[in-house]
Amino acid sequence: MRKGILFLLFFCLALGFNGCRSKPEEKPAEPIPGTEFRKDATLTITSPTGDIKAVYEIEIAATEAACTQGLMYRESMAENRGMLFDPRGPSETPFWMKNTYIPLDIIFIDESRKIIYITENNTPFSEDTISPNGIYRYVLELNAGQAAKHNLKIGDLVQWE
Repeated sequence: MRKGILFLLFFCLALGFNGCRSKPEEKPAEPIPGTEFRKDATLTITSPTGDIKAVYEIEIAATEAACTQGLMYRESMAENRGMLFDPRGPSETPFWMKNTYIPLDIIFIDESRKIIYITENNTPFSEDTISPNGIYRYVLELNAGQAAKHNLKIGDLVQWE
C-alpha cells in the first residue's frame, strides 16, 4: 500500500513538472497551404547615426498563413538567420511561442522601420502573449541572445531588400 502511494505521488509530481511547459502539437507532415515564404532577403540593423550593428539573412512571411505559422515547428535556425513578418499594414496582434521549438528575441518595428519594442529570450512552447502594447508595422524574430549580442535598442533602424 505504501509503495502504491509513493508511486502515485511520484507520478503526480512528474506530471506536474512536465506541465510547466506546454507540449507542442505534432508537426505537420506536409507544408501548411499558404505558408509560402520569400527567402534570402538581407536585413541590416543600424544605430540612429548609421553605424551597422547586425546583418541577417531573413525569410519574409509573405502570406497571412505564413504570418500565422512563423517559425513554429522549426527545431533550429542558423545564428545569422531570422524571419520578418509583414502583416500588410499596422497591427496590434500579439505573438506567442506555441509550437515554437527555439527560444527567440522578438523585435517590433514601426512604419518608418524603427525598432519600437524588443522582447528577449522568449520561452519555447509558451502560450503567453507577446506584444508591444501598441501598434506596430513589422516584426523580426531572431535566435534568443541576438538583441543583447548586437546591443539592439529601441530607435535602431531596420532595412531590408
